Amino acid sequence: MRIGIDVKLLRTNSAGIKVYLENLLDELQRIDRQNEYILFSPAPVAYPLFAPNFSYAIFPTRLPGILWQQYELPKHAQKQKIDVFWGPEQTLFLQRPKGIQKVLTVHDFVYRRYPKTMQRSVRAITGYYGTRSLKKSDTIVCISKFTAQELHRLYPSIPEHQIRTIPNGIVHDNTVQEPLPKKDFLFFSGSMEPRKNLRRLLKALENLAKKGIRIPLKIAGPTGWHNKAFRELLESSPIRDSIEILGFVSPEELRNLYKSCKAFVFPTLYEGFGLPALEALQNGARVLTSKDSPMQEFLGSLGIYFDPHDSDSIARAIETLYLNPEKISYSEKENEKRLSILKRYTWEHAAKKMKAIFEKIHAEAK
Repeated sequence: MRIGIDVKLLRTNSAGIKVYLENLLDELQRIDRQNEYILFSPAPVAYPLFAPNFSYAIFPTRLPGILWQQYELPKHAQKQKIDVFWGPEQTLFLQRPKGIQKVLTVHDFVYRRYPKTMQRSVRAITGYYGTRSLKKSDTIVCISKFTAQELHRLYPSIPEHQIRTIPNGIVHDNTVQEPLPKKDFLFFSGSMEPRKNLRRLLKALENLAKKGIRIPLKIAGPTGWHNKAFRELLESSPIRDSIEILGFVSPEELRNLYKSCKAFVFPTLYEGFGLPALEALQNGARVLTSKDSPMQEFLGSLGIYFDPHDSDSIARAIETLYLNPEKISYSEKENEKRLSILKRYTWEHAAKKMKAIFEKIHAEAK
């Protein structure tokens, strides 16, 4: 079987979908040496291939990526005799070349639920092509039960048998690492964009400071977009000297921040999965995050939840943790549960399930 993959996002994208695709490609290269994989892009990408049955098909173009995907990629896929084509970034070509089955990954429905928190161009592309891709795909892979439920609710006409759920994973480090002592700061990892809700987190910390509870916050991740309002609030905030913007950090530094913070706080308004919260859990950080979110699927009783729309609710969750320092570290029983959860969320498991979908859809099409 010949499996085609649209990898154009690997050229420049640095967000979570790139992490998703690279990790799945790593594991697919390790576990599948029978099927052929052809990675399609309109320009060279730096992602390294190490399996002999994986290769690139680069087709330069002057068209923007989405138009290349829609108008040129179908022809290239057919000429390469692709059996199954996978779109990992929520859009796929809408044409149906003869003999090609289509698999689409859906990460979230921000464009329907919180459209104003997206860049206009991204919102337009995802809204138009993403919606139509859902209806033109043979199998739709959702990255969480939460996203699958959203799909059912927003697009009830899509048959349930076409929908599969394959949760994201984390990279497991088998090296023995000593735990780090907890330091007096909260930690957030993610882009500084409106959906991450940093304005309400800042307000919550200001409210706590008025009560004499002054808690430092460290923020790591890309600059994001449309964050002028937050930066202005931050610069004029009475607790400005307690907030540290770190920008991009190395993987090692990121692990150390997770390990040494008193808690990881993730007040996001909407996520398809919430990978930073799982990474925090992996590194032993207590997680404070939004209720009624996909993070509850893996955190369960180990998480501390608040209403992300209410800065007072965020403040109460933080204050409760600080007034009960014994909750900062996981108990022995909680730690056993934490490790059990982590075993279920691996990229290897995700890749095996994705491979099974490719093979099943191909067999059914014969």
